[in-house]
Amino acid sequence: MHINEFAEILLKSRKQKGFSQSELAKKAGFTKRAIQYWEKGEKSISLENADKLFKALDVQITIGTQ
Repeated sequence: MHINEFAEILLKSRKQKGFSQSELAKKAGFTKRAIQYWEKGEKSISLENADKLFKALDVQITIGTQ
């Protein structure tokens, strides 16, 4: 998954769940600034941290192979 695709999914998922960046950061164990970087696609994220974010959002991501 490209960094910009991840950023878009993260932002959309957070807004759909009604979380502020601060709320998501607290729930997932990150700083608000980290959430901002990831949502803007300014920083890459490890799979482990992405998993923590999506668990906090109760979102499951499936990546298909072609």
